Amino acid sequence: MTDPASDPIGQMMDLILAYCRSQGLGAVARIGVPDMLQNGPRTAAEMATEAGCDPDALARFLRALAVEGVFEQHEGGRFALTPLSEGLTTDHPRSVRWLAASMCDHAHWHPWGKAYEVIQEGKSQTPKVLGASPWEYLSGSPEEAGRFGQAMSNMSQQAVEGITAHYNFSDIEDLVDVGGSQGTLLLEILEQNPAMRGTVFDLPPVIEVTEESMADHPLRARVELVAGSFFESVPAGADAYMLKHILHDWSDDQCVRILRTIREAMPSGSRLLVFDALLVPEAPPWAHWLDVHMLVLQDGKERTPDEFGALLAETGFEMTKAVPIPAPVAIIEARPV
Repeated sequence: MTDPASDPIGQMMDLILAYCRSQGLGAVARIGVPDMLQNGPRTAAEMATEAGCDPDALARFLRALAVEGVFEQHEGGRFALTPLSEGLTTDHPRSVRWLAASMCDHAHWHPWGKAYEVIQEGKSQTPKVLGASPWEYLSGSPEEAGRFGQAMSNMSQQAVEGITAHYNFSDIEDLVDVGGSQGTLLLEILEQNPAMRGTVFDLPPVIEVTEESMADHPLRARVELVAGSFFESVPAGADAYMLKHILHDWSDDQCVRILRTIREAMPSGSRLLVFDALLVPEAPPWAHWLDVHMLVLQDGKERTPDEFGALLAETGFEMTKAVPIPAPVAIIEARPV
């Protein structure tokens, strides 16, 4: 038998079938298999009974994932966690459980069926596939929206640790989190900077949810919640404004609108902080695939330092920093000119 490691065709077969892995990971994450294995190895039949699914089908999925190193397969048909699948447990500090589940949901998955057309036309086919933008679709699909929200919380938690460890916020008194959702990053920054006040700015339906989720938070008195659209206006006069995983959602033209809106609200001594993936030579493969995913989904993109610099220069900023960090985002800092 040919050694797969030295067989280009075998390697290509693995790449071609990579989407099967993605769906397998998404399914077992959604079922909660990794959580079920936290207390030790179990059989697929035991877990299937608990989850209400087919034991043979579950066993075959787990067997395939075990070959990839996601699980260990023991004697007696028992499966166990590995360092890979530990990241799919709900309470892992860098959990990607809900990211795995959400990326296999209809809103993210089905637009990829039009990858050929995306390459042909150079634009997203999502409106044709979903009949709406991703955000409009999710607003009418509460289960998927819930998983997506949890996935974004997973990503925020990973980003928060890297951002707060590699950027000094101590001289900022008033910070606006533009498109800040439930304020995960802002609250962590406020926790570490007791003299700071913050604002979460997002769409009205998002702010309604944030008001509920933040109601009993000990830092609630230091946070203002403001509803609106960053295409129209943002709260004015703050020391700093931050955008985490926002600009990558949008085309260059749309980013210009967002950045001009923020620039108009900023005093001369303010600063802008952008937290997105940065396409540099040492960027991991997932950053490049995330770039393609944003194109497929909604004409968004990840950007190089030069691309960020050009966007910022066009909208009245000078980029003062573009630094990759050990996180799913980089730190891009800019000042008004």
